[in-house]
Amino acid sequence: MSLILENISKTFDGKEIINNFSYRFSDKGIYAITGQSGIGKTTLLKIISGLDGDYTGMVCRDDMVISFCFQEYRLFPTLSVLDNCLLTSFRKYTSEDKEKTVSLLKKLKFSEEDMKLKPSQLSGGMKQRVSIARSILRKSDILILDELTKELDSELVGIVYDILIEESKNRLVIFVTHNLKDIENTGAIQIKL
Repeated sequence: MSLILENISKTFDGKEIINNFSYRFSDKGIYAITGQSGIGKTTLLKIISGLDGDYTGMVCRDDMVISFCFQEYRLFPTLSVLDNCLLTSFRKYTSEDKEKTVSLLKKLKFSEEDMKLKPSQLSGGMKQRVSIARSILRKSDILILDELTKELDSELVGIVYDILIEESKNRLVIFVTHNLKDIENTGAIQIKL
């Protein structure tokens, strides 16, 4: 299984955003999509994931399952941090899934008390970490993250890099960034749009 993009073009309001873009990804590894604001990086992620079907060209992804971490946090307001991760990452979760979730949240610097908080009680950086955790926990072939470090301090960015590097050993990881340090620190293959 591999992800292949062939001659992808996208027009929005009469303006061409992506023009005849092709790329073949490895089954595993880490890739960073870069480019100027408004050039179509997020749009390309949505095309890859199947969230945007209004384009020309072809996306071949077989039956690959995709997990997406959006720029917006998209947390359920009535669920705690822990439940936001458990109830959206697993169809039916086991005690092992719960242990895995708690372990990841602790790596991302959440205390046991933090895990009980609702989204309205969280800072932007905490919401972003919950969103990242959810996408990592979902069993998928491809992990897609859009602007994953925008709200995080340098310590947390380093932790997220380490987790993504580990994840890229078992699945394809694709992220969008404006920060070239993200590429340098993850060893990501850069794709310029």
